[in-house]
Amino acid sequence: MSGQRFPINADQPGATLYTFTIDGSEVAGTSGSGGLNGRGKNLCTIKKATARVTIDWKVAFAEAPVVTFQMGIGQVNTIVEIVTSTSSQLVVDVVLASTNADAANADLLVQVIGYNTTSYVS
Repeated sequence: MSGQRFPINADQPGATLYTFTIDGSEVAGTSGSGGLNGRGKNLCTIKKATARVTIDWKVAFAEAPVVTFQMGIGQVNTIVEIVTSTSSQLVVDVVLASTNADAANADLLVQVIGYNTTSYVS
């Protein structure tokens, strides 16, 4: 995949928007592309250890991106708690809201908004 980005209508320079899905039951304990859909495989690698899921961005952002999660179909009582977020890595815990038990096998829809520059327009 090339570094080509389609421009999005944003008031700040270098904005990028990515969306991908995670099939939690397919994510392995070592970094790889298991559990990621095609778009996700081009953007990052992923691994899990119990409830902790680590996403490494293949190309670092200029600063930590804004990442939001939506539970996949049939996922109830599941939340994603961001542990750390940097320009090159995101670490989250995927747990059941009622018990804080491991829910790393959950299916997730992911939206990432990041920038390839720290410059901004004010």
